[in-house]
Amino acid sequence: MLQPAPRAALGDTVADMLRRAILDGSLRPGQPLHENTLARQLSVSRSPIREALIQLERESLVVARQNRPVVVRAMSADEVRQVYTIRAALDGIAARWAAEKASPAQVAQLRQKAGALNRATIAAGGTDDPETAALGFDFHAAIAEAAGSAELRQMLMSLCNQIRLVMASGLASLTGRRVEEIHAEHLALVSAIEARDGDRAERIATAHVRGALDRLVYAAPAAAEA
Repeated sequence: MLQPAPRAALGDTVADMLRRAILDGSLRPGQPLHENTLARQLSVSRSPIREALIQLERESLVVARQNRPVVVRAMSADEVRQVYTIRAALDGIAARWAAEKASPAQVAQLRQKAGALNRATIAAGGTDDPETAALGFDFHAAIAEAAGSAELRQMLMSLCNQIRLVMASGLASLTGRRVEEIHAEHLALVSAIEARDGDRAERIATAHVRGALDRLVYAAPAAAEA
């Protein structure tokens, strides 16, 4: 439920609140965001609401419409295909570079994050849990961190919101068997990085994302995986 915003830095504060509400599913794709209604709910004027919506439009979380309320963005199958195709390439590069540069501590952290993600996915029980999606993104972001490239991390972060939206919606479609397969893929990826096998790490990471895309686009148009 949306709560009144603090008085400091209202535009950024409101943007943070709306961003969280979109990513946790409180505000659903296609839902109109009426400035007057939001202003009343958050106890602010319309000015910080407008500032926040402009910021969220830049982040591809909402869509402005002429003479109509802004709406929460609903990604089309083609948009998801594009995002995940780019993600597959970037994740593959990140895995290869991580295999070249990851420290033992970073490998241990990756294994820990894979375990935490698996436990959270099981606990979510087939619901579109945004916190589990955040853990999924965090696992892959840690691989990019281990790759040691600020440019690569920046490219992946530019897709962060879109990836998290797709991940969250995809959790509802996961079967118990698929959860086990995802965890096995994550562990195989970590093992390849630990073994300094860049070729294998890149193949596993790329296939992992492409497999999720295939299931998303051709099997379940409204779902993807972490």
